Amino acid sequence: MSGHVCEFKIASEDDAVELLQRLIDGFTFPENHRILFEAWPRFVIRIEGVDFDGTIPTRIMPTILELQKEVHRLYSLTVYGEESARRLSRADREKLELLVRVDKGSSFYDALLNGPVSKILQDATGRMNPEQITAVLIVAALSMTSVFMWKHWLAFRAKEKELEHTVELSRLEKEKMEVVERAKRQFPLSQSATSGIDDVRNGLLTKLKPEDRLEVNLWEERQPGPSPLTVSGSFAEQVVKKERETAKERVVEGDFLINTAAFSHADEFRVSLQRSEDGYVFGADIPHGVLAPSQTEKLKNNSWDRKPIFMRVLVKELHGRLTSAKVVSVGE
Repeated sequence: MSGHVCEFKIASEDDAVELLQRLIDGFTFPENHRILFEAWPRFVIRIEGVDFDGTIPTRIMPTILELQKEVHRLYSLTVYGEESARRLSRADREKLELLVRVDKGSSFYDALLNGPVSKILQDATGRMNPEQITAVLIVAALSMTSVFMWKHWLAFRAKEKELEHTVELSRLEKEKMEVVERAKRQFPLSQSATSGIDDVRNGLLTKLKPEDRLEVNLWEERQPGPSPLTVSGSFAEQVVKKERETAKERVVEGDFLINTAAFSHADEFRVSLQRSEDGYVFGADIPHGVLAPSQTEKLKNNSWDRKPIFMRVLVKELHGRLTSAKVVSVGE
């Protein structure tokens, strides 16, 4: 029927996984459609301990701030084509601001993310097709909020450290995890979109004392969801304990696609690069003198060839993520 709008509502983790599976299988949205995030995704945790009786320990607050940074990074990646949130305006940050409800003796933290996710969907629609952006946002939201992805990460860390105690996923949780892994392979941008979530988890667990207890995804009775995950402070200490890492500098080379380019000053550029090998997207600076005059003019005029170019890039890497990047040579 002319003018009819087909709505796709995502109100739960199951809804999200089901739609993600359809997108993997090649589903395309009709021309007139609307995607609605309703009461999902939600970041819900409860922490029990002697410091959580009517007070909010300042050691916990950085976790919320890091979650906010990940929302900013997700917006920058999908809308501007680079991981750094430096391009976000004050208006961008205001519309992405998380509102966190603190309840039950200051031990219950509930952040509803459907508002920021909906805004990212709206602003990024012109940059990629609706199937791609929806898949990327679902994978990112599941990474931030789902119990099964928390369990998967904890199980990996326990195995990595050869701990006797580990975390087991149910058959259904393993099936959901497989859907996410397939989505990451089919929609490479989702890998970049979720690369910082592990740091949020790790940061939260490092703030726990041995006598504390963390519950993840503790839904209220009127809003049922997956069974919560409980992590003791003593287990958290074993999982996250490691030496402080510093950023390592190295040169990476290969074929890269230039997604966007912004001219700054003195013939310097800030570009969004996509690595052909795995689809990883990151921002990089191109200093004056690296490009030939003809290449500089093409970037200025937004007329460069839309195909991969061989580059050598000096990067700083920490926890598997690039913290800075500078192009040092570009092939013709």
